This record gives sequence, C-alpha cells and structure tokens, in this order.
Amino acid sequence: MLRRFPGASTIASELDRVLPQPDQLCGPFSASVALTAVMGDDAPGVTALAVASGAAIWPVEVESTGPPGTPRITDGWDALPRAASIDAAGTTAAGLAEGIETATDHRVAVVPIMGPGAERLRLLLVRLADAHFRFGLVANVHTAELTEFDWNVGHFVTVWGFDPDEDAVAIADTYRELGDPDMPPGCRTVSIDAFASAMSERGLLLIIDGHDHHAAVGLVRSLELRHDVWTV
Repeated sequence: MLRRFPGASTIASELDRVLPQPDQLCGPFSASVALTAVMGDDAPGVTALAVASGAAIWPVEVESTGPPGTPRITDGWDALPRAASIDAAGTTAAGLAEGIETATDHRVAVVPIMGPGAERLRLLLVRLADAHFRFGLVANVHTAELTEFDWNVGHFVTVWGFDPDEDAVAIADTYRELGDPDMPPGCRTVSIDAFASAMSERGLLLIIDGHDHHAAVGLVRSLELRHDVWTV
C-alpha cells in the first residue's frame, strides 16, 4: 500500500496547478513544489528560486532538454543569466540548496543526502513517513533509468511517498506526460532500486522548517547517510 508523506496532497495539488516546468529549470520547479509541503502558500515561486540558486539558461532550443513531445516553456528566462554552454545550463544541487534557504529568508533549511543507495533509501523513507516534522524531499536523478522516453539528462523531481509492498517510491515529475494515468497529474511510482541507481553520484535535498534542522540532521546521521552535497 502506498504510504503518502505528510504534505503529499498539497504537493499533488500544487503540481497540477503549475505543470509543466520552465525549460532547464527542473530544480527550482521541483523545489517550489516541495516547499509547499513545508510553507504552504508562502512557498517562493520558480523564478525567485532560480535567481537565488544561480540558475543559468542556454537560450538555443535543444530538444534533449525535455522528454520528446513535451512543451518548451520559457517563463522566468528574462530574469536569468545566459549559460556559457548547454552543459553549464540549469541549476547545481549546491546552488539549489543555498537558493532554497535564501529565497525563503532562511525560514527553511536544507539537509543534503548524497547517494543513499537502495537499502538506506528504504530505511530513510520509512523514518520520514513517521517523522514528527514537516518536510519536502527533492531528488537529483539521471533520467535514463526512470522513464520510457529517449531522454537522458540530469533532472530534479519531488518525492512524496513510497510503497513498501511494491518496493517503489512515489515521485512528482515536472511534465504531465511523465505521470501515470491512475495517479495525480505528473506523478508515478518507480522501483526503489532504479531510483537509487538514478541517484548514483547525486542525492536528495531534505527541506525542513529551520526549527527542525537539528532533528532532521539527527535522523540522517542515525542512518549513517552521507550528509554532504554533490557536484555533478
């Protein structure tokens, strides 16, 4: 049975309202959606997060930035600098973590969790489902193993639950086309093994209210997870 994290309904509602992501801004988009689980309507928007995170845009249209057939949205681009190359476009995990805290005036904190691996990811999901604090969870993944599309890029998604019976994690993606018809728009489940593999050399950003930072760090350390940010 699918276990929904606290705030999952808020995330699903917000995702339906804002889909799809602006092109090359999956990180700020997913962070904005995840933040509604912590801040509700006070969560900053995609552009504010992109600016605070140091996101940069490659202005030339490149089909591979999104799944085939998905719309190209350029909302917020006028507020962002241009990248030196397509490889330098988008948002780094370190930039996003800092940007989330900056754009929220440090009302929230971010706990990075690098490459948890499948077994520790399972333990983390169980502990988070029972946590006594509000949180959002953003994952930095590589798309190749997570969709049926010919799409192979670094990407950010929001995690909102898991199914221990099916050994799967529930994610809110950034395009409607990536959702399961039987789930909220843009949402689907993927196997925990595939999800952990897709986070290899990447990881998770656990977003919590600033007052809950100590509890969140304690949870992460109790599972012997690597509390560090990554650079890919």
